[in-house]
Amino acid sequence: MREIVLSLAEIGCAGELAEIAASSDFCAKWSGADFESEIDNKFARIYTALCGMETVGFAAFRFCGEEAELTNFAVKARYRRRGVGGMLLAKCIESASAEGVKRLTLEVNAANCAAIALYEKFKFNTVNVRKKFYNNSQDAFLMLREI
Repeated sequence: MREIVLSLAEIGCAGELAEIAASSDFCAKWSGADFESEIDNKFARIYTALCGMETVGFAAFRFCGEEAELTNFAVKARYRRRGVGGMLLAKCIESASAEGVKRLTLEVNAANCAAIALYEKFKFNTVNVRKKFYNNSQDAFLMLREI
């Protein structure tokens, strides 16, 4: 695999990010306009992972004061289990910390075992379960990491 480079998302990549989101089973299905809104939001950051000229993943979070929430996160299927997700998550934690964030939260589908394992590797702990959160049928774990 070629080198992965992380960078802040730019408006021009919103459509590509929406395509990645649409192809992922567990992430929020944001539209290009949703991504553009987040890219323009001064209290949000979206990091992209590039392999050559190809965008292969993204991670988005919003922050306010000492708290931040990972709001969306996906990696293209053929790049999963290659460290890309870990690189994106580490970048979000580093960036949130630089903004003065002390606590980072996220919601994850209880059926998304790969994501849960990644979050636990990065010291996130499950602090609550939201029953039937997704489509009124699947549970969500609320996870927290102190920074």
